[in-house]
Amino acid sequence: MAQMLKGPKSISSLDVLLKDVKVGTIVRTPGDFNAFNFEEAYRATGGFPVLSLSFRAATGGLRKDPKPLAGVLPAFFANLLPEDKLREAMEKHHAGNVRAGNDFDLLAALGADLPGAVRVLPSDGTVAVGEDASKERPKARFSLAGVQMKLSVMKNTGKGGGLTLPMGDEQGQYIAKFPSTAFPGVSENEFANLALAEAIGMDVPERELVEKSDFEGIPEEFDTLSDGKVLLVKRFDRRAGGERIHIEDFAQVFGIYPARKYEGAAYHDIASALSAAVSPIAALEFVSRLALTVITGNGDMHLKNWSLIYRGNGDKPELAPVYDVLSTVPYIPADTMALSLGGERSFKALAAPRWKTFANRARLPEPAVLKTVIKVVERVNEHWWNLPERAVLPEKVLERIDEHVKAMSPMLGTCGR
Repeated sequence: MAQMLKGPKSISSLDVLLKDVKVGTIVRTPGDFNAFNFEEAYRATGGFPVLSLSFRAATGGLRKDPKPLAGVLPAFFANLLPEDKLREAMEKHHAGNVRAGNDFDLLAALGADLPGAVRVLPSDGTVAVGEDASKERPKARFSLAGVQMKLSVMKNTGKGGGLTLPMGDEQGQYIAKFPSTAFPGVSENEFANLALAEAIGMDVPERELVEKSDFEGIPEEFDTLSDGKVLLVKRFDRRAGGERIHIEDFAQVFGIYPARKYEGAAYHDIASALSAAVSPIAALEFVSRLALTVITGNGDMHLKNWSLIYRGNGDKPELAPVYDVLSTVPYIPADTMALSLGGERSFKALAAPRWKTFANRARLPEPAVLKTVIKVVERVNEHWWNLPERAVLPEKVLERIDEHVKAMSPMLGTCGR
């Protein structure tokens, strides 16, 4: 029997699946209210596999269903959608079927390929499409959180090779991050920073720099019109064969909407959550990454750039691999930390007293935190100056990163006194 097709605007109920387990339903009511309710069968499991820590009660099990919301989705689902220019491009791609600014419409259109292992599909078994499939090519139906122009892509292994968008039910195995007219060399910047993170022992996904000419059939609404390399990063929420691995970012963990990703919590809140939900060792690994953020001058490590990953049966979270790491100070010389660290955001203020305050607020042993920071400073200076990937960076960008590393090394070095 042929599948029934329906435009996202006409869908009123969406099933929420975690891998193949139906965990709940999102219903759109008259007046554009959105209500999410858990399945009783899922409640009976105590909430396993875990959809989000934000839905879990302190006493165990699941919280009560969230109250219906006017015009918006619960924060967990809102955080699955793209933001700003990337959202505008996707809405334009689905023009006529997705109303601008309507979260439910966009989730209905993109819900078959969301970050992690969540799928959100029409409850009546229809397929949400953005066009008459008999007249046009299928539309891209993936979602990636964030504002940078990035696409979920797949490598063609057949004749000619190349990189294309997944269409219909296809899934991308890579994230392609395109160059920016505002930030020259941003792809090379992130490529080098990921290489540094790996060199000092962090869990980093595979990546490579490719040419824009390697891509085929990219719709014009996704073209940044900027020359330069494209950063291709292997997705750690996908396995070969299409298996999905669940993830959630810390905006989702804390139930905070994307618009508040720079202010909804502080770094010690993330460390505390990791210590409680994963382990104190995971919290100290977070401290390592935080120290790397400071020494390289990365002012964009907001709540959505830290995530949990649920491998295996999905019951126990771990700290997800490193992603979205780059130095922002070459482009914004007066940039500051995305979130507060020990009550401060200015890089120049992050000497030992701030790290001690951070440790106390995170309820982590102060000596262990200070020792972790010192170790990162040593490793960065051991590897950064001879890192082969430095060669791909534009000269001006490299100069500004080097200046920041040199300035911050003695500042962070006060943690050893």
